[in-house]
Amino acid sequence: MAHEHYSAFIKEAFVAPIRSVLIVDDDYPTFDEMLDREIAKQKGEDEPENGKRWRAKPERVKNVIANFRRADRSLLVDIHDGSNVDAKGDKKVASHLHQSDLLVLDYELDKTKKGDGSRAIEILRGLISNDHFNLVVVHTIEKLDIVFEEILIGLLTPSGDTLTEDEQHQIEEMIAEREDAVPDIDADLRDSIGRAQYIHSRLFEKTYQRTMGQGFQPYSGFSEIAKAAGWDNGSQKLLLRHLLIQAELPLIEKLSAVDTGFLRISQGAIKWIKSDSVFIAFSDKQIEDDPISALEEALDDWNPAPSRLFLAKLRAVMDEHGVVAQTEALERHYALAQWYERLLRANGNERRSKIAESVARQSDQLMTIILPQVEKFAKALVETEATKSRKSIEDLCNHHFGVDLSKPQSRKRAEREHNAFVCSTKPFGWHLSTGHIFSLADEYWVCLSPACDLVPGQGDVKNAAFGKRIPFMAVKLYDLGNGDVRDVNSNLFIFLDIDNNVRAFSFNSQSKEGTAPTWRLFYAESNGHLTDDFRFKLSVAEKGKRRLLFARHEVQIVAQLRYEYALNLLHKLGSSMTRIGLDFV
Repeated sequence: MAHEHYSAFIKEAFVAPIRSVLIVDDDYPTFDEMLDREIAKQKGEDEPENGKRWRAKPERVKNVIANFRRADRSLLVDIHDGSNVDAKGDKKVASHLHQSDLLVLDYELDKTKKGDGSRAIEILRGLISNDHFNLVVVHTIEKLDIVFEEILIGLLTPSGDTLTEDEQHQIEEMIAEREDAVPDIDADLRDSIGRAQYIHSRLFEKTYQRTMGQGFQPYSGFSEIAKAAGWDNGSQKLLLRHLLIQAELPLIEKLSAVDTGFLRISQGAIKWIKSDSVFIAFSDKQIEDDPISALEEALDDWNPAPSRLFLAKLRAVMDEHGVVAQTEALERHYALAQWYERLLRANGNERRSKIAESVARQSDQLMTIILPQVEKFAKALVETEATKSRKSIEDLCNHHFGVDLSKPQSRKRAEREHNAFVCSTKPFGWHLSTGHIFSLADEYWVCLSPACDLVPGQGDVKNAAFGKRIPFMAVKLYDLGNGDVRDVNSNLFIFLDIDNNVRAFSFNSQSKEGTAPTWRLFYAESNGHLTDDFRFKLSVAEKGKRRLLFARHEVQIVAQLRYEYALNLLHKLGSSMTRIGLDFV
């Protein structure tokens, strides 16, 4: 749960930007319904009857809507009764969701199926499958614990875990040997692993077996049975997998066919579920007329890290002030006219390159105008945390990020991740460029030719002798792995995140100034064009039995240096190649 001073920033970043609300509830009146009633009255016909429960207590619906339209909110409210939401979802509702900042969703959208939430779950699956971040409050009269569990199961995908015949045979032997002492052992084991254990294992796939091995909940019952049987750790893990597979079988029809990604859930009384693109809070209709209050409580319980608040604030400022900032960014008409002239005069790949350059420049202008407001928010948050929190700085970081910087190993990893972030990034672009790092025969090389020499089509006259090949220089990087790096600011080292593992590399073999780097001349095939997964083909001279041979390889770009770091290595390579061998004694 977030402290009061921190809760204000959570509210500013996530709740204050809400401008519109879509209510999807089969018990709410819609505009179409109210108009149909008036039309029927004018024609002297009987009012259409749809059995909605709001008529019995219209004050409750009015209170909910009134809470959205308070003076401090004044939200735009739309209502959909969910009546035509089928198993594939409603396209009209889907389009509304992208235009609404908050979805208030009833769990039971089909009156013919008491307690059934399949339609609501289908809508949530649709939200999770898109990239737009959505805030959702499930507002229901059903018991929140049941609704929470049903929605969570509905958002999980099948585990896909299976056992081999040998593993199945081993399990059968284990149970058969224990049946002499405990005749009901099979039933006891099945009773010890049910929904709660299955859900836990799916949400904590990397740690659930360790939790079981330590005898902690929710596996304490199973652990007692296994301990009494004398099964070793490996046998326990195998049997647990078997029981979890069995526990999944009755849930298969409820699980999602859509990949919902990594899910996080609340651990306490306040219920919430979070995916990459959706945050779901839960609110009881019978006691709560203000779903936004339930949303605020759930967001506080989630306690998003400060860095997430910074980015949420950036999105909010962009939405609210983006148009004004855009107008200001477009005031330099002469420069913009010249940029556009260059785009029109360029052809083919040259045009593609200049478009990327122009878009990047205009984006920089826009962000320069937007960022001061985000910086103001960040400054207020950091200063408030520093002055009002009773925790130490290390404890605050541990609280927000789960990282204890007082431990040397955690500190080392934090520093390495920082170093990798500031000097490198994921690869981007459509052609080979300065700073691209590629793997070749278990070695890593960094492209250090000037960027202007690598643009396809730009050096056609100069490179005519090579056909559709661009010559480029690359320097071999020496992998230092996870070892300690001394004199890290010596301009000899870079840090790369490869396969989620931060590794240090040296610019030369001895990690010392004065040692020449290992460089080679390569030829990028197809003018250095990259595939969608950042691969390209190159040719390089290699030693044959009697003469040099040109070999062709397909290589993978694994990372990219930020430009200032690539430029630094480019200068070091130039210095190495232009050094003078003096005969001083």
